[in-house]
Formats: sequence, C-alpha cells, structure tokens
Amino acid sequence: MEAEMAKLLGGRAAEEVVFDEISTGASNDLEKVTQLVRTMVMHYGMSDELGPVVYGRKDELVFLGKEFGEQRDFSEAMAQTIDNEVRDFIMRAHERAKQLMIDNRAELDRVAEALLDRETLSAEEFTAAMQGRPLPERKDKEIPPERQDESGAADRGPEPVLKPSTAAA
Repeated sequence: MEAEMAKLLGGRAAEEVVFDEISTGASNDLEKVTQLVRTMVMHYGMSDELGPVVYGRKDELVFLGKEFGEQRDFSEAMAQTIDNEVRDFIMRAHERAKQLMIDNRAELDRVAEALLDRETLSAEEFTAAMQGRPLPERKDKEIPPERQDESGAADRGPEPVLKPSTAAA
C-alpha cells in the first residue's frame, strides 16, 4: 500500500520537483490517498500508534435508496490522533514520491518530452522513453490536422519551461 500511496502522490511530487510549485491538478489524487490512508488507519489497524483496532462503525441508512454512513464511536481526542496518523502517513508517502522523482529526474524529463510529442503513450512507448530509446513509429494513427504544423509534423505547442535536471546525464 505504500507504493500505491507514493503513486497517487507522484503527480504532485513531479510538479514540485520540475516547476517548484503545485497546482490544483492533483486534488483528486489527494482525495484518493487520504481515503486510502484513513481506511488503513481506521479499519485495517495499520497504525502502530493506534494499534489493531477498528474505529468508526459503518451503518446502512435507507432513505430514498441506500446510503452508507459511518458513526463515530471514539472521542474527539482519538479523532485528532487519527487525523495526525493520516497526515503522517501521507507526508511520508509524499516525501518518498518526491525523492523518487528527484532520483529519476532524467527518466521523468524523457517521459514528459514524449508526452508533449504524442499526448498519450502506449506501454511500449513509455518503456522506450524511460530507457532513453527512440520512440517506436506509430503506423496505425495519423496526426489529426489540428495537431499538425505547416509541414504536417506534430505541432507540440509552446515549449514548456522546465527546471534543469540535477541528474547526471
């Protein structure tokens, strides 16, 4: 689950490493990682601080269909402890994701360039970009006219401003 948390925080970490700022683009990922960690802490007993205890009771409330709710069966002090544990898990995962981006900056830049060129990547194209190999030719897809420049090549739009890589080339 630690790898899943780092994966969910990868986009935000990449923004910080590349642009030295964050945007609202990762908001859905933050919601997902928060829900994952809250479930780990409250329902799976995966917190050393809280131990193997389930916090909160799930109830089904029927009102114009089926809704699921959760009743709080713990104190305000325990709620604060749960919130602190959730934040600590997420901060550790964020630091791991950020370090992975720093350690693999050259690969990050290559994949970003490939995405700027093609918008989407197949598994084969992604692997080639990660390994620094030329991207394979796309035989089955033509470049839509709106994505072509005057010569018929893919129009990549304005060049992004990336911070220089600190990784050795």
